Amino acid sequence: MGKGILIVIAAVFAGFVGYKILEKKNPGLIKKINKSVSDAGKKVSDVMEEAKTSFQEGYVNG
Repeated sequence: MGKGILIVIAAVFAGFVGYKILEKKNPGLIKKINKSVSDAGKKVSDVMEEAKTSFQEGYVNG
């Protein structure tokens, strides 16, 4: 159990250090990634809303 926790802590630390290095070297890339993830989330939300509406219409008419 202790070894697993150490691995998780090391991975989080490595990710944080990598993020800081990337942010320092290319700050525009972080903004692009954040916007891309946000856009993808909105698209998924839109698709889910359309599926919900289609299901409701099919359920009412079926």
